[in-house]
Amino acid sequence: MNQTSPNPAPPSAPGRAPDGGRGLDAFGPLISALLFAYYGFVAGLATHGSAGEPIALWIAFVWVLRIGAIIFAISTALAFLRNPKTDLLYGAGGLFATAALAGVFVWDLVDPNSLAVSPVILLILIVWNGYASIQTLRDALR
Repeated sequence: MNQTSPNPAPPSAPGRAPDGGRGLDAFGPLISALLFAYYGFVAGLATHGSAGEPIALWIAFVWVLRIGAIIFAISTALAFLRNPKTDLLYGAGGLFATAALAGVFVWDLVDPNSLAVSPVILLILIVWNGYASIQTLRDALR
């Protein structure tokens, strides 16, 4: 009798990811880290007005981007190290960034020193980032 087993390979089988086959994806955290880092560190977004005075709204926006970039970079490194906590940190960091950007969005609506970013673009970023973060956290907590 020749029987073939319909059962998948056990979790310890060669070629199977250590997280049970789901795979830790570094692409999402890497793209997020690159985007947030570019605008937070490289793009040279202004933090001071034309008279040299610091503008709190602009400073807050830049620092949200910088902190998000750092969190996403750590998530990327953890993904490359195949750490199972990657999704948890990426999702939590994304929710932090979403909440902070939502605060900046509301602040931008009431502050006369508006951002250089269109409120529509900022709102799209908030919704997109929030949705992806909630999905990632939900998957991580299963």
